[in-house]
Amino acid sequence: MTRKISIIFIFFLSIKIYSQKCKTEQDPFTNEKITSFDFNDKTVYLEIKNDTITFDITFNYWGERDYEFEKKTEVSFKLENGSTIVLTTIKKSEPKIENVTSSNGFYQGFGGIMTTSSSKNFTAYSFVFLLTESELKKFADSKIELVRIPDTDEGEYVDLKAKGRTKKKIKAIIKGANCIIEQL
Repeated sequence: MTRKISIIFIFFLSIKIYSQKCKTEQDPFTNEKITSFDFNDKTVYLEIKNDTITFDITFNYWGERDYEFEKKTEVSFKLENGSTIVLTTIKKSEPKIENVTSSNGFYQGFGGIMTTSSSKNFTAYSFVFLLTESELKKFADSKIELVRIPDTDEGEYVDLKAKGRTKKKIKAIIKGANCIIEQL
């Protein structure tokens, strides 16, 4: 019985996570309508306010880095339909050091079965862009196959395929773009 309850709980939790909708609020000072889509605490964030569409996405880099990406840094998105969207940041992206602890597995020890874990730091960078309505529609209409992000080495880049955490971000971009389009 407990197993069935656990499965049902996980099912409804996954529906809640993947059924995130846009949220519409009114700015308490200006009374402007603000519609936003937030996936995983601004890992992917889209907002429309005064006909301005803002897109914010966070990427993680292994290790501790102190590099700052300047305003006008480019991030490219290769779409399934063959087109490419190249976005330019509207502000500086500063490093945010975070810690991840992961389990390395189980082994038989003197006290029974034990686990080992490791801790590794990574650096998160938030890239903020302004989107045109056309770019927003492209994100809504076609899957993203590849994301090219800048590396912290001057002039270098890293290509991220649509798998793992990147795949979740890509799904969130598509969902958020569709959600924001409904508000245009």
